[in-house]
Amino acid sequence: MAASTLVERRQVFLQSREGLPSVPVRGARWVGWLHKRDLLLGLEQTLFDWRVRQAAGYAPPLAPELALVVAAENTVQSLRLGYPLQESVGLLFPRHIYGRILRELTAEKATAVAFDVLLPDDRPDHPMVSEGGTNPPVASDEFFARQIRAHGQVVLASLPDLPPAPRFRSVARALGEVHSPRDKDGAARRVRAFVDCRFFGTQVLNFATRRGLIVADGAPGTLRLHHPAEEGELVLPVATNGTVALPLGGARIAVPAYEFRRVWHMGIVLAAMQLGLDLEHAEVLPDRIRLRGPNGLLREIPVDAGRSFPVDWSVGWRQIPHDRIRTIESVLKMDLDRQAGSKPEGGDPFAGRLVILGSVLNGSNLSDQGPTPLDPNDYLVSTYVNVANSMLQDRFVWRLPLPAELAVHVGLSLLAAWMTWRLRTLLAEGAMLVLVLAYLGAAGWAYVHYRLWLPIAYPVLTGLGVNHAVMLTWRLMFEQRERHRVRSVFAKIVSPEVVQELLRAERLGLDGSRREMTVFFADVRGFTEMTDAVQAAAELQATEQRLAPDQATALFERRAGEVLETVNLYLATIADVVKLHQGTLDKYIGDCVMAFWGAPGVDEWHAVRCVNAAIDAQQAIDQLNVRRAELNRLRSAEAAARPEVPAPSPLPLLALGTGINTGTMTVGLMGSEAHILNYTVFGREVNLASRLEGVSGRSRIVIGEATHAHLTRHAPELAALCTLLEPVTVKGFRQPVNAYEVDWKKAGPADVRLRRFKG
Repeated sequence: MAASTLVERRQVFLQSREGLPSVPVRGARWVGWLHKRDLLLGLEQTLFDWRVRQAAGYAPPLAPELALVVAAENTVQSLRLGYPLQESVGLLFPRHIYGRILRELTAEKATAVAFDVLLPDDRPDHPMVSEGGTNPPVASDEFFARQIRAHGQVVLASLPDLPPAPRFRSVARALGEVHSPRDKDGAARRVRAFVDCRFFGTQVLNFATRRGLIVADGAPGTLRLHHPAEEGELVLPVATNGTVALPLGGARIAVPAYEFRRVWHMGIVLAAMQLGLDLEHAEVLPDRIRLRGPNGLLREIPVDAGRSFPVDWSVGWRQIPHDRIRTIESVLKMDLDRQAGSKPEGGDPFAGRLVILGSVLNGSNLSDQGPTPLDPNDYLVSTYVNVANSMLQDRFVWRLPLPAELAVHVGLSLLAAWMTWRLRTLLAEGAMLVLVLAYLGAAGWAYVHYRLWLPIAYPVLTGLGVNHAVMLTWRLMFEQRERHRVRSVFAKIVSPEVVQELLRAERLGLDGSRREMTVFFADVRGFTEMTDAVQAAAELQATEQRLAPDQATALFERRAGEVLETVNLYLATIADVVKLHQGTLDKYIGDCVMAFWGAPGVDEWHAVRCVNAAIDAQQAIDQLNVRRAELNRLRSAEAAARPEVPAPSPLPLLALGTGINTGTMTVGLMGSEAHILNYTVFGREVNLASRLEGVSGRSRIVIGEATHAHLTRHAPELAALCTLLEPVTVKGFRQPVNAYEVDWKKAGPADVRLRRFKG
C-alpha cells in the first residue's frame, strides 16, 4: 500500500482533527454549561499556568529512570548525507531505522521503550535490511517487528483511528495513547488516562493487506473492503457474535471483525512497566483511577468525567537534563559500533531506563510543538516525560471536589458581603484587595506544595468581585434610603447645615448616648391670658348679638384659629432662630419651645451657640411685638375713621421667658419605627433648664451655673452680660441652685455679636 506515514508522526493526525471539543469537566450541569461557554475558563487556565510555572522551581529532580532518543535539528540532514549508515536516508525514515535504535536499546538493557511514532500500515517500499551473519536480508518492517519481539517491553503509539499495523501490534508489549486534548487556547494541559478503542480484527486486516484492499465500516452491521483505484467492493456482514466470514481457500472462515482494547496513555504505560502496576485490573471510579502493584503499591490518578487529568508539568523540554537525551544518529552510531564488535562511546546511557523516542524538530511534518503551561512553544514529547514522572513520583494535580469548591465560593462570597457591609467604603476596598491577594497566595502555595488546584477565577471574580460590587451597590441604595430617612427626621428640627453634616457622617450615631450638651426652653408668656380673653370676648359677642348655635360655633372656631395663628407665629419665630444657630429643635410643648445644642453633631461651642440663639430669640420677639403694636395703632386709626365698621380685636403682644442649662445628658431617638420617632434629650440637667425657664418671668433669659462657666471660657463678652441672681429653689431639687440672667438688651445686633464669636 502506498501511504505517507512518515516517520509517521502523530502530528499529521492531530492536524486532521483540529476543532475537536475539549473533554467535559466534571461537575454539576451548571458548571458544565459555564465551561462550555468559556466564561472565565480562559482566565482560570491562565492562572493555572501561573501556578505551574511557580511550582516548577520547587519540583524535585526528574525521575532518574526517564531518558529520550529524539530526532533533533541535525538528524534529518545527517541521515540524508549518509551519516552514520553510509547510505542516504530521506525524511520518511525507513522502519529499519527504528529497528536499529531498538536493537541498541535492547543491548543496553533499557527497561522499556516507547515510540511516539504512528505506524498504521506496512511499508513494503522500504529497502531490505541485513540482520548480519549468514541470515538473508529481510524487509524493513519485518526487521523492526523482530526487534520489538526481541526487546519484549515496547510501547507503540496509537490513536483511536490510527492503531499500529497488525504486524507491529501483535508483537508490542502495549499500545500507548498519544492524543493530548487541547484547551480552547490550544494549550496542552491535560491528557486522557485511557481510551477504549475498537480496532479492525488482525485477520481481517491481513486478509485485506494481502489483496491490496482498504478496510472500512460500511452500513450498520457490515465491513467494507475496497481497492483505492478500482471500482467494486466486498461487503462482509458482521454476525451477532461479532465475527465476519472471510472467503479463504474456497471456504468461509469466521474471524473476529473487531478487536476491543483499552489503550492507556503512553506515559502511564511506561511508568506501569517500571512499577509493576496492573493496568488490566484498574479500579475506575467517578473521580479517580486506582492502580495497584506489588507489595501494596498504589497509585491514584485524579480524573474527570471524560477520564482526563491535568498533567503535573514539572519540566519542559529545555529543563530535561542533557545527559538523559541522545539523538537518533548518535544511537545509530552506537548500534553500528556494537555490531562491529567495539564498545560504543559513552557506555550504556539507557541501561535500566524508560526510553521515549520522539521528535524535537522545527518546520517540517516531523514537528510536534505546541503551547504548554511552562512554555508557549514547547516540544510535546515532554508530555510523556511529565506524565511518567508524575506516576513514578506519585505526584498528581488534584481538584477540589465540587462540594468543596462550592463551599470556597460561598465562603468567599459571605466574607466579601460582610466586609462590604460592615466596613467603611475605602476600608472595605482595601480589605477586598488584601483578601484577593491572600487567596491568590494561598492558591499558589497549595499548588506548589501539594499540587492542589484551588479555583481562582470564579471565586475571586464572582464570589468576591461581583458579590462585592452587588453588595456595595445595595449598600449605596440602603444608605440613600437611610439618608432620606435622616433627612426626613431632622430637616424640620435642625438647620440645613446640620442635616448635611449628618449625611456626610460615616455613622450617624443615632443610638442613645451620654454627652455634654446645652438645652434651651423658651415659653411664650401671656398665651394663657390671651386665650382666656379671646374666649370671654367671643362668648360676650355671641350673647350680645344673640347668635344662633351654629353661628356661635363658627365664631368660637374663628377666634380659636386666630389664637393658634398667633402662637404659631411666635413659636415659628423662635424655631427659625434656633435653626439659624445650628441648634436641634426638639419639640413644642404647648406654647413652649424645647431645643438643644451638642447633638447629633458634636460641638464644643454648644453653650455659646445656645445663649446667642436665646438673645436673638428675645430680640426677634421684641421686634415682632414692635411691628404688631404699630399694626394695632394703624388698625385703631382706621376704625376711628370708619365708626360704622366694627373695630377688629387688637393683636396680642406676647413675651418670652427662657431657661438654659448645660451638663451631661442622654440623647437619642425615642419611640419606634412603627409609630412616632422623636430625637430628644433627658436627664437631670434637662429638668433644671425647664425649671429655670419657669422662674425666668417675662422677656428674661436665665442660665445655669455650668452654662455661665462655658461662656466665661469660650465667650467672655457674653459672660460679661450675665448677672448672678439670688440662689433659687426649684421643683425637684433639694438645694437652691445658682443662676444668672443674661441682659440681652445690651448684647447688640446679632451680626456684630456673631462676628466676634470665633466658634
